[in-house]
Amino acid sequence: MAIAHTHNTPDRLWLCMSDSNRTRVLSRALAKGLGMTVYMGPTMDDEGPVAIIVADDAHAARIAEARKNAAPKQRSLLVTAGTRRAGADIFLDHDADAGTLANAIDGLRAFRSHELAIPAEAGIGLGATQSLAMGEFSIQTREQAADVAILLGRATPRPCATSVGLYVLLANAIEHGNLGFDATEKAKGLAEGNWDRKLVKRMAEREFAGRRVSLRFQRGGRILSFLIQDDGEGIDAETAEMADPSRAGYRGKGIKLAKSMGFGQINYLGIGNTVEASVLLPQPVEAAMAR
Repeated sequence: MAIAHTHNTPDRLWLCMSDSNRTRVLSRALAKGLGMTVYMGPTMDDEGPVAIIVADDAHAARIAEARKNAAPKQRSLLVTAGTRRAGADIFLDHDADAGTLANAIDGLRAFRSHELAIPAEAGIGLGATQSLAMGEFSIQTREQAADVAILLGRATPRPCATSVGLYVLLANAIEHGNLGFDATEKAKGLAEGNWDRKLVKRMAEREFAGRRVSLRFQRGGRILSFLIQDDGEGIDAETAEMADPSRAGYRGKGIKLAKSMGFGQINYLGIGNTVEASVLLPQPVEAAMAR
């Protein structure tokens, strides 16, 4: 059944997960919060091509099936309790909340849009991106986060996965760090369809208007490192999650997601408003240049 159709783009999201109250609530949140056509069902329909498929372990085989009715540059996300990959582009832990899943899908949509505009095989600007040794970015909005994540992700061995992982970390820093929303508030905003308005409203308030997220990038011989710091108050994620899972849960889930994106290491530093992530390069830069 079609859950929602909020605009006239052909993009359709197939939510192919075991039927449950949690899945139905999630589908409504995605339909309202993301503004996509969301189809929920165990089998593929014929109403239009699938741009993004989100499946769980029980329906992992549907990822391959979706390719038979694929929109250009189709992307896939597997929500899994194990280590099965089933050919998905990215993977998410089975206990992910609506907010984390929404950010992952946002990141996938942004990367897919970039691919549609500038195909990877065109190689436009790729040489400049891969020769970037270090840099610093100052980010305030999720749109800026997507642009920076895609730019830097293209310099890694797994461009799609790393771009989405960076976007999730940056979006977390904006929404939960700088703007102070917790996971419960975001889930409610998505379900009610007013999450974007809540972000804009809070960002305009004097207390939050000047806050930004900084991202420092550095390339070593075998490591790409990313240091992301927000202007929020920080949090002891482990202690806070024991006291109130909704307050700190986004950090733990963000780390799980980021690790599944291919980051070799993820660490929160200092007061909890700084995260360090790294990507292991397959070979030293010097060897690659020699080849």
